Amino acid sequence: MPTKSKVAQYTLLVFTTLISYTSFIVKSPPSFGQIEAENIEQKKLKNRSNSTRFIAESIKITQGSPPANLNASAIAESVEIVSDGTQLQWEWQGETYSINVNQLNVRLMDSVDRETYNQVEKVMNGQRFIRDSISVDPKTGNIAVGVVLDYFAATSFSAVFIIAPQPGAYAIYRVQVPGSKPLPDEFSTYSLDTINYVRFLEGDLLIKHGDASGTTALLVFKPANTPAMDYAGCVDLEIGESRSVCPRNK
Repeated sequence: MPTKSKVAQYTLLVFTTLISYTSFIVKSPPSFGQIEAENIEQKKLKNRSNSTRFIAESIKITQGSPPANLNASAIAESVEIVSDGTQLQWEWQGETYSINVNQLNVRLMDSVDRETYNQVEKVMNGQRFIRDSISVDPKTGNIAVGVVLDYFAATSFSAVFIIAPQPGAYAIYRVQVPGSKPLPDEFSTYSLDTINYVRFLEGDLLIKHGDASGTTALLVFKPANTPAMDYAGCVDLEIGESRSVCPRNK
């Protein structure tokens, strides 16, 4: 009997110690490494939130992707600029849609700071749609439209946007003009100067633009995995005081 009593006491002591040790693990404060890991994870989540905020603000409505095969009834009709150049309207499958120009934004890689005249990267909103710079692709139903973002120091800062109509909605894409550095994401572009016209031709997108000196060029974009299309090349049409207005690496 004394032996059994000692065994019981020993077992009770081990059980009590195990509970105390387990409680210590559960209740003990996190180590410095754990705290640092949590801080890093919180920063990652914050960065993801910041990177998606611009995406959320730059899309009016997005539902799915544009239909692959379109017929005549799926092509936008009566596309026009109204409200003194600040609104684009179109009809699609019996419904009327509109978008205000200031809802179109893009990260411009070669904007200019008005105080220092230094070249800066800047998110800019549309100021007005460019008349006679609207085109509808008969193959996809997508709408291309030129937009003035800013005018400063005798230079226009412009971009072309693609509106992809969808049932009850539409999606917005930016036509990306390359430049001296790789573009960081699909929401960025280098600027065009004065846009003369925007035209779809057999699936390609043609953009003619020029500067105040009379130099003009024609940019070509080809179909790609998204309605934004891919840059295919540029040719100078007229040479004024500027050497060229084609995209170039500096």
